[in-house]
Amino acid sequence: MMKLERPEGQVPLDSPFYIDRPPIETDCYEAIAQPNALIRIKAPRQMGKSSLMSRILHRSIQQGDRAAYLNFQLADSDLLSSLDSFLQWFCASVAEELDLEENLEKYWKGVLGSNRKCTKYFKKYLLSSLETPLVLGLDEVDRVFQHPEVAVDFFGLLRAWHEEGKNQPIWQKLRLVISHSKEVYIPLNINQSPFNVGIPIELPELTRSQVQELVDRYGVNLSDTDGDRIMEMLGGHPYLVQMALYRIAKDNTRLEELLQVAPTEEGIYYNHLRRHLSNLESDGKLTSAFQEVIASQEPIEIASDEAFKLRSMGLVKFQGNAVLPLCELYRIYFRDRLDTKTQTGQNPPQESALAAVVFTDVVDSTKKMVANQKRMLECLKRDFRLMQTICQDYQGQVLKNMGDGLLIYFQSAVKAVECARDMQTAIAARSVNLDATEVLEHRIGIHVGDVLLSEGDVLGTGVNIAARLQSKANPGGICISQMVYDTVKDHLSLSVEDMGLQELKGIHYRVQLYQVKP
Repeated sequence: MMKLERPEGQVPLDSPFYIDRPPIETDCYEAIAQPNALIRIKAPRQMGKSSLMSRILHRSIQQGDRAAYLNFQLADSDLLSSLDSFLQWFCASVAEELDLEENLEKYWKGVLGSNRKCTKYFKKYLLSSLETPLVLGLDEVDRVFQHPEVAVDFFGLLRAWHEEGKNQPIWQKLRLVISHSKEVYIPLNINQSPFNVGIPIELPELTRSQVQELVDRYGVNLSDTDGDRIMEMLGGHPYLVQMALYRIAKDNTRLEELLQVAPTEEGIYYNHLRRHLSNLESDGKLTSAFQEVIASQEPIEIASDEAFKLRSMGLVKFQGNAVLPLCELYRIYFRDRLDTKTQTGQNPPQESALAAVVFTDVVDSTKKMVANQKRMLECLKRDFRLMQTICQDYQGQVLKNMGDGLLIYFQSAVKAVECARDMQTAIAARSVNLDATEVLEHRIGIHVGDVLLSEGDVLGTGVNIAARLQSKANPGGICISQMVYDTVKDHLSLSVEDMGLQELKGIHYRVQLYQVKP
């Protein structure tokens, strides 16, 4: 049996689990063999940039070149605060990779600026000491983007060396491979940037056939339908796919079980998802933009800066000028955790009111989405159209599509409950004539509370409680709070089951709940 490798970091050169993405590898191997080569590899994290770079450097060594690899994540923070200190670290690190003495004291003297000293060090010392070309791999250069005062000069220096290589044989010996994840937002002069010259390489997600090749290499027994489920849930992301196959092969985990918990804190992608969540929560505009993306069932257009930043993070993919989540894993996980719009301070409140808030949600939505995403989306659209039509009859306002649920606002608790009952009755009646695979069961939660109306949205604790109530409802049922029951019991013929005081996530006190009987 083939030895398994835990998917983390670079894929080793001799690993059977590295998948070529033609024609990328061939193009890179051909390009790096040319004098004055410059290859730029751009892709989100964990997409295989370092693995590709290591193979380019290895191919160069095989053809007789010298190679040096620098990961800029290893540069101490204090070095990045000074151009002179950073360039000395850069020069010394390359020399160390080549097993040469630092020799900085000889070439870092005089009144010449730091860029000139660095240039002299490479030209008079490093390149002159080598009889063969030097292939220099610069990984994770995003780290330098955070320090514009260093970045502008450093990247301008690399561009100048590349330009010198068009005419001077000594600089033709230097061949660069640069990798980065983020868009280049630092203000680089177009004529002084290495990011608009050379060979651009953007690493795509794995195709369906490439995922199948990985399945075969891991030796796991998956059907074609299983392969389609992997693509729907994980989107061909190399790390996500490899981690799933590794777990299936190593622990004999069933794919259905793995995918069902994947978008939860219990799943195997916990650290990966939490890293993305932390990055999103540090940028309010980015969070708001991504909320729009994951709430829509169709590709949507958002501000171009946010679109490219989200793509740089690997959270979305483009479809024309519009974007959509890279995979259902991200849609499901972040839909449940990005709740910034229900936090006061996100948008200035305009009006406070006592209102009825209704949340709907589909039972086992994750499982149904994994089983057949296309069918699930069609069924959702069908039920949402029916629910929205009924909602209009009771003067309800649908504020948001929450992916597999709706957020609805009513001024009247009586109308909210009547509307919810009619929704469930209509859905159940229509389900009688549907195939079992096309039937969706919805849970509905209703709460009356003081909410803030702001720019077409509702905010506040009342909204949070309603969101929690739907999870307490029976499939096809309705769960209401004490305040709703007290408001409607004298106006509606209502049969309820007392659920007692219940603890709700994120609410510091227990809430009395009732299950509305059919």
